Amino acid sequence: MENEAFSGAERAVSLNLRETIGSFISSAYSILVIAIVWELVGRSEIVPYYFLPPLSDVLRSLVVHIADGTLLYHTGVTLFRAMTGYVIASFVGVSLGLLMARFKSANWFFEPIVALLLPLPPLTLVPAFILWFGIGHLSKIMMVIVACVFIITASTYHGVKNINPYYVWSARSMGTSESKILRKVVLPNALPFIFNGLQVTLPISLIAAFVFEMVSGGSGLGSVEIYSARFFKAPELYSSLVLITLVGFIFDRIILKIRSRILSWY
Repeated sequence: MENEAFSGAERAVSLNLRETIGSFISSAYSILVIAIVWELVGRSEIVPYYFLPPLSDVLRSLVVHIADGTLLYHTGVTLFRAMTGYVIASFVGVSLGLLMARFKSANWFFEPIVALLLPLPPLTLVPAFILWFGIGHLSKIMMVIVACVFIITASTYHGVKNINPYYVWSARSMGTSESKILRKVVLPNALPFIFNGLQVTLPISLIAAFVFEMVSGGSGLGSVEIYSARFFKAPELYSSLVLITLVGFIFDRIILKIRSRILSWY
């Protein structure tokens, strides 16, 4: 009897494993195709090795440099810069968007600034930021803030402006204070727009930090990539690209999970 129960549990686990693997393959088949083509092209030497090494060599380099701590250190540096700037930009952007949407004087003052700087490509400011803040952490964090804050501000502003005014009027007619209206009516209804801005700017924060590191060097995954390119270390170059791609994908999945939990009602 126990053997039959054990066999049944074993079959169930095996079935779930096959379903999980099948689901992964069906959802990521295009990535698997690209990986196979990459490996075959690299092995065939149609493209010179220093342009496109086989994917297996890239993954081997990735594992080796993670194991010796090199890539873990540089990944930590890049994440510190990107996430610090992203958190500051999120706080400032949401606060500024709420102010602009709720107070005409704030909108009158800040709207021209946001309208002017929102379409500005932030990476054009790299030389100025190096001049002002040097090549340490501060310049990269400031770049991430500038790259993200105006998008989050605009997203929050439009989220608040798209709230049905009857919700606010109804709350006021029942004697609800302005602070409670902000917490109970405005913020919950603006959250979908706020999360849109947060989701869009998350990869932008990584891109801004990564590219700045490529320009200024020193440390971080961007500096690893540009150093590898200078000395034709193709596996190391592509391993840093693969790693930043995986980091961006993981963080995107995390914010999607958070969004789905908080906005389960939406």
